[in-house]
Amino acid sequence: MKIALTGAHGTGKTTLTDTLHKSLSESYNTKVCREVPRVIIEAVGQDEFFRRGNNTPLRQCIVFLYQILEDHFKGLEAEILISDRTIIDHLAYMLDLFPEFQNEPEYKPIHKMIEQWMTTYDLIFKVPIEFQVKDDGVRESDLNFQQKIDKKIDELYINFGISPKIISGSVDMRTKLVLDEVLPQMRLKKST
Repeated sequence: MKIALTGAHGTGKTTLTDTLHKSLSESYNTKVCREVPRVIIEAVGQDEFFRRGNNTPLRQCIVFLYQILEDHFKGLEAEILISDRTIIDHLAYMLDLFPEFQNEPEYKPIHKMIEQWMTTYDLIFKVPIEFQVKDDGVRESDLNFQQKIDKKIDELYINFGISPKIISGSVDMRTKLVLDEVLPQMRLKKST
């Protein structure tokens, strides 16, 4: 089973991913596709690699590639894969930071690739903005930017005809909501 968390930066996806991984790993071989921009940042050794003013369309395209690679290879090893983001999240950043990209010829094949890749997820959970984002040197604390990205993510899901399940509340409540969806499906898969 492949599940994904989606939403703007600083909404608690990574914390939820860690909590879900710990809980699901007790019964299932569970792997995590980490937050891909952080994976890339670690590889290049520059915390501000994706910050506004430093980012480029090429860097965003590298994020698309890494997301697919991480999802694919981690998924091969697991009964359950938890992705800490989806490729639609990355497209939201691309279109917000580089709106002209939508008029470039490269946009069509990337849009098609995203459309196809999104079909590989069994469940998608949207983590909304519920508390103030913290600037940790990688992610920005600009609330307006966070809200713009959140809105763009919602617009893209509508555009792609996908309806993620919205989960809100404390980490414990979010975890329970996800587990209430995942565990019955896993039990059903094991029984067939």
